[in-house]
Amino acid sequence: MTEEKNDDKLELSEHAISALNEFLSEQQEQQIKFEQLKAKSLSCIQNYLESNSQDSKQDNKDDDINTEINIDFFKEDWQLSQFWYDEVTSNFLAQEVLTNTNPDSRIACISTPTAFVKLKSIKPTPKQTICLFEFDTRFDVYGTDFYTYDYKNPTNFRNSQELRNSFDFILVDPPFLSEDCCTKSMITVRWLEKRGNCKILLCTGAVMRDLIYRLIKAKMSTFIPQHKGGLANDFRCYSNYESQNIKWVKDE
Repeated sequence: MTEEKNDDKLELSEHAISALNEFLSEQQEQQIKFEQLKAKSLSCIQNYLESNSQDSKQDNKDDDINTEINIDFFKEDWQLSQFWYDEVTSNFLAQEVLTNTNPDSRIACISTPTAFVKLKSIKPTPKQTICLFEFDTRFDVYGTDFYTYDYKNPTNFRNSQELRNSFDFILVDPPFLSEDCCTKSMITVRWLEKRGNCKILLCTGAVMRDLIYRLIKAKMSTFIPQHKGGLANDFRCYSNYESQNIKWVKDE
């Protein structure tokens, strides 16, 4: 008894092929635009180094880059535990930071690229410094505002001594839900914060509530961050201050 050979080949419908080609074309166009923006950013850095001063023309170029980039340029890498905030959460966090800082404040975003990208797109004044400390080097498109950062070496990043105790507001989201990652991320927070005068907003799992309070005296708030693709863990927001929109959860 011979077995029948199945010579049928799996073929996509014309509609599926068209949709696939459109998707690939959009991805290619986005990558090309991203590379152009990165080249523009590197050019701005070079011009700054050559002139050793930031004039209004330079600021305008930086602003163009900031407004052209959005988080869709960066696909989530789950191996890096990347889960981007949804638009509502990104806007909320960005507005909370800006509402509670001054035009000349220094803001640090630690492992929070979604909120950082949103902040850079709506930055109200060129005097305000907004820096990202992040493991993913794709974000170096932001030039000197980007610092390569690994929580395993919490104070090992470019100009670490110059940045020590210099930030007025810190937004942080430890990349992994573990005591080790949270503890080392808080070491970075302590390194960067202005002593006694720094507001801290932290997003992580509810299970870290007691540890976070012990480390930086931040309390769980009523605001619940959301992610684009959802998240299985109970995710919460903590702060070392209260504001009009950030209120602490009442003790149970």
